Amino acid sequence: MKRIISQLLVLAIGLSLNVVAIETTSIDPVMARMLCQSYKVTRSLGLYVYVNAGSRIITTLPYGNIVRVTGMSSNGEWARIEYLRVDGRTGRGWVAASYLSCYQE
Repeated sequence: MKRIISQLLVLAIGLSLNVVAIETTSIDPVMARMLCQSYKVTRSLGLYVYVNAGSRIITTLPYGNIVRVTGMSSNGEWARIEYLRVDGRTGRGWVAASYLSCYQE
């Protein structure tokens, strides 16, 4: 009887460890966006770039433009980006993250 109980206990511990392992493999959607190196603008009308999230507009990036995400807002709605300006310099600003998709070269 003790042997059966100990085997059941080992089985129960093993099952609970497996469940814990499954639960810890999920990735936060905000962090998942940070795993990609480059992103492409997916909004057909272009994407506004703001000084700060939702403030003054700096410029509009065209559809298909490639940017680099350097940070995210805490709620995941805004992405801090770097992009190549027309004059060849690096521009920085904030865009709506929902209009970016991961771009693999």
